[in-house]
Order: sequence, then structure tokens, then C-alpha cells
Amino acid sequence: MPELGGVRHSHVDLPGYRAHVAEAGDPGGEPLVMVHGWPQHWWCWHKVIPPLSERYRVICPDLRGHGWSDAPAGGYDKPQFARDLIALLDALRLDRVRLMGHDWGGMAGFLAGIRAPERFDRFLALGIAPPFPSGDPKQLLGLWRLYYQLPLTLPVIAPRLLSRPDFFGFVLRRGTAVDGAMTSADIDLYAEVIASRPEVSLSIYRTFITRELVQIASGGWAGPLTVPTRLLVGSEDTVVSVERALPGMQRYARDGRVHELDGVGHFVPEEAPEAVVETALAFFA
Repeated sequence: MPELGGVRHSHVDLPGYRAHVAEAGDPGGEPLVMVHGWPQHWWCWHKVIPPLSERYRVICPDLRGHGWSDAPAGGYDKPQFARDLIALLDALRLDRVRLMGHDWGGMAGFLAGIRAPERFDRFLALGIAPPFPSGDPKQLLGLWRLYYQLPLTLPVIAPRLLSRPDFFGFVLRRGTAVDGAMTSADIDLYAEVIASRPEVSLSIYRTFITRELVQIASGGWAGPLTVPTRLLVGSEDTVVSVERALPGMQRYARDGRVHELDGVGHFVPEEAPEAVVETALAFFA
């Protein structure tokens, strides 16, 4: 477990697994929940936790199968991630929170915000396309950005790739546009933890490619998003672009805006921590 000053660690029993939670700030302060994506864990927030914890009770859970949370045999569909988020709020007795999510943590935030808007005051998403169809068939051309996910669904190739820490190191480096945003120690920490559970990544991406992508494209996950939402996207992100995210936000979000971060890749919390903190403090105020 990496150490960060002022951070407290605990485990919370949720339906189907035991979740690890890292917290910082005043335990009685206003809660800000921050959910990471793949292939990371709570440490992805280590640059933004110190300044944000001066204002909020920062709560950073590890998704099921990630970090120091349990890895149950199933439940890696993204609607389940959203249900896990709501279950965590219930377990911590938090009626309403501010929410930040990156990558799959951002997808969980979108789905939870659509289905249980009363639980969220505001939502800041980072580096994830919202689960809304754009209504423009040309947007399907942008799916080439997901090419890296295909090997993660193949029966023979995926288990071999997913058990190799150097594969995750390659993914992290390819997705980062800002030099020095992640140290070798950071990359090793992410890679070693998630490579020890290859079945988790296989389940996440096989479920997404074989079922969930079609559901998103057909509007199966879409619905009115009434929670005020901001989305930060790096101009060099290989997963999502402003052009891909904006039409759906305009169609489905009552108060949703998309902002591009110049020169930033996919791993926004580590590549642009100052921009994340500045945006969060202004938006959540």
C-alpha cells in the first residue's frame, strides 16, 4: 500500500465484496467521492487529494477487483460499478455527495447520476465519453480509439497479456501525453496490482466489447442527466474526444459542459492535477 500524508485507510462491506477506501480531510466535512478507472486504484488521485482535502472530506474507493478491494468472480459490468457506488454511499451513510470520476469511475458516475440523481450535488467527469448516443452516425468512426481493448477480450491472448506487468506499463505510457506525469514507481504500482488479477480486466473489457458498447450506441443507457456535470477531456486523449462527447452531453444533460485540456492525454488526474483541482474547487463551491 503506498503512503500519502493525511490519508486514512479502511474497508467497507458492500454487497458481494469488501471495498477498500482511502480518505483524507476532516471526517465531519462535506464529502467528495472520487472514483478511479482502469488499470488504476485510489493512488491515481494522489496529486489532488492534498489540496482538495483542505476543503472536503475526500473519499477514494477502489473499484471491485482493483487496488485493495476484493475481486469477486463477477459484477464487472459498468451498471454494477454504479450500483457499487450507491451501495458505498449507503454504507457510509452519505445521503448526497459531490462526485468526481475518471475513466470507468467516470462511467459509473454518469450511470449513477442518471439513475439516482438525488444522491449527487454535482459531478466532475474526467477522460470518459458519456453513455449517450450522439445521434450522428459519423461519430461511430471514432470507435477506432478503442482498438487497444480488442486484445483484452480474446480467450488465449488476453490472459497472457493481462498477467504481464509490462503490458500495463505500455498502456499507461501510451495513454500519457505529459512527460513525467507518472513515475516508474507509479506505473509499477498500478501494473503489479492489477496484473495479479487478470480475470478482472478480462471481464471488464469482454463485457464492454460484447454487450455494453452496443447498448450505449443504441441509447440503452441514455437518460436525462439532471445532476450539474462538467467533463474534462485531454486534447491528446486516445480514448475520448470533445467531438465525441459533446453531442450527447448537449442532448441529455440539463447542465452539462465539456472542456478540453490542451496537451493532456487520458490520465487527467496525474497529467493535469492543477487544472483538476482548480475546476473542482470552482465547480463544487
